[in-house]
Order: sequence, then C-alpha cells, then structure tokens
Amino acid sequence: MGLVIAIANQKGGVGKTTTTMNLAGAFSSAGYKVFVADADGQQSCMSWAATADPSTPLPFRVGAVRKLEKNIGNEIGRLADDYEIVIVDCPPNIDDLTTGRVLAVADATIVPTNASPLDLWSSEGMMALIERTRVHNTQGKFAILVSKSNSKTLLHRQMSDVLKESNVSLLKTNVRHREVYPQAAALGRTVFDVRGVRGVKPAREEINSLYEEIVELLNAEDNAEVMANG
Repeated sequence: MGLVIAIANQKGGVGKTTTTMNLAGAFSSAGYKVFVADADGQQSCMSWAATADPSTPLPFRVGAVRKLEKNIGNEIGRLADDYEIVIVDCPPNIDDLTTGRVLAVADATIVPTNASPLDLWSSEGMMALIERTRVHNTQGKFAILVSKSNSKTLLHRQMSDVLKESNVSLLKTNVRHREVYPQAAALGRTVFDVRGVRGVKPAREEINSLYEEIVELLNAEDNAEVMANG
C-alpha cells in the first residue's frame, strides 16, 4: 500500500498548492508512481494540471476528490492501493470536515505557513486539529513547513518554541518566494520539468531538500527523532 501525504493549513495563501504540486514533481522524479488528490474547493491543482500542454502532460496524475465528503478517507485508501504516493491538497479551513477526514488517514501531514505573526497564530489552530487527529491516527507524522523565512529570524525561533512541547516537527527546509513557482504553474509544469524559465536550479534544490526531509519523517519511528527545533 502506498503512502498518503496531506498538505494542510486553515489559512489560504501559504503555498499549499505550490508545495503539493512541486512535491509531487519531486517524488515523480525519484521514480515513484504519484497521484495528487485535489480536495480544495478552489480546485487549484486541477487547474494547474489542465494548463499543461496535452502533448506533454504532467508525469503524475491529478484528480478531484472534494465532493466525496464522508467517503473521502476510503477513496484515498483505494488510491493508495494503486499509487505509491498520494498527496492531498486539503481545504484552507480546519472547520471543513474534509480536512479532518484526510488527516485521519494520512501517513504524514505537512503544514505550510508563512513567517508572520498572523500565520504563526493561525498555525496554532491547525496544531489543535492535529492533536485531535492523533486520537484516531496514532501513527501519523506531522510537520510545519515555514515559507519565506530565514531560520535565524525571531519568528522562526518563536515557531520552534511553539513546537517544543509537541510531537510536531519543524522542517529545516524553507520554500522561499521565487518567481519560478508561479511561472511554472502558469505553464502547467513543476520546477522539475519546466523549460525556459530562470531560477529553476535553486527552486529544484529546495524542493528536493523538502522531499528528503519528508522521506526521513516518514521513515522515522518517532517524530521526536526528527525534531528540528532550532
């Protein structure tokens, strides 16, 4: 059975879809059979994939699962029977039951968040959902991905402090604000297969770094072994 990775945050505009699609590109480039399950009502992953040239489609499948509602967990399980990696782009709302249902079946949940006080506080609501999820998904791994931040900044240290008492990892990798990400999306590509766009190499390196950290997280016997709090 394949592994399920949920990309979730209760707030929009934090790079959720960018993370989902480029992470799918990284797993696909590493030789995995990948399915992206778009559970967000905005269907951004579906729109991204639809932009690709039909003669050169993305190297992974993208499908909508938003309308499955209470059956979404079972459907994701069936997808994991057919694919080695299933990455789910969750709705930007922790009160949406879809998010909780996805987290309940995910092997790992990644929470992208921007480096601002509002996003830091918003992530605390997401942390509360994670703690409730642990009751049903005791083996799930959870990690925060800070975007647009230097690891030496005060906000990054504050995020580390928030996580110290939890079993949630703070990933070392930062996905920075780069023009190549929206440019690749506009072409229906990821940073692993886009052509003719500047700045691809550093973007590819940071997504590969994220991929490696997530693989480490999935392989860890206990989240505490991969804590990166500082």
